[in-house]
Amino acid sequence: MKKRKDDKKREDNRVLRSIAGSLEEAFSDDEPDEFNDDDVIFVDVPQKTRKGQGKKVFFFVCGLLIIFFTIIGIVSSSIYIANMASDIANNTALKNEFELYLYPLVATDPPTFEDSTGIPNSTLINAAISKILLTGDISNYEVDTGITYIPELDVETNAASLFGGSVEITHQTVGSVMERATYYPEKKAYGISTTNRTANYVPKVTEISNVGETYTLTVDYYPLTASIAGLEQHVASAKQMKYVVIKSAGDRKTVTSISFGEGSPFADISSNASSVDSSR
Repeated sequence: MKKRKDDKKREDNRVLRSIAGSLEEAFSDDEPDEFNDDDVIFVDVPQKTRKGQGKKVFFFVCGLLIIFFTIIGIVSSSIYIANMASDIANNTALKNEFELYLYPLVATDPPTFEDSTGIPNSTLINAAISKILLTGDISNYEVDTGITYIPELDVETNAASLFGGSVEITHQTVGSVMERATYYPEKKAYGISTTNRTANYVPKVTEISNVGETYTLTVDYYPLTASIAGLEQHVASAKQMKYVVIKSAGDRKTVTSISFGEGSPFADISSNASSVDSSR
């Protein structure tokens, strides 16, 4: 009986020592022998550091781009405002508007006149046909063997849009061999060879002034020249003319007179002839 108690006591002591050893090992600061400092890999800290540095680089690049595009925007806006101010000061838009309007008329190189009553009949017809061919739509006109037929009513309408509604046209054949407009009374139309119709000059409005609706334009005549790639051409104005145009409400324009400009070689001749006429 006593032996059994001793065995039980020894067994209990063994269990207690085992538990005590386990607790001591659990709370010990020493690391197990199987782990070394070299075996431990610290991953979290370097990853966070790299992420932080990447964000800094990203925001730095974004900041540089924002500054760069802001500078470009400021420069572009400054140039745009400067060009706009220059255009307003030079009446660029108005000059372009008059150049487009005068283009078909200048293309025919019309003679001078002081009012609508002095416009030659051939000038009325040539200018009207030029306006139709250069700035109009001829797709609906009758075409036969290379000849386009323009109704006389359209010629009258376009002449009135240039010189006013008071002008009257006597329909007839006009123009040189290369630019002839043949009148066909039976068709009440003009036969035009469109392949031979070219502009003699193109206009450049250099000066503009007005009193109310009456505008005085200084117009330089520039000849059409062939453009050769790589060759810079300096083309001078062939002559300079003065146009007086009435620009009324609704953007309606009327050419009331054409005279030689100060830059024209015929200006002095014209002024001398006027002096002789007045002395008489």
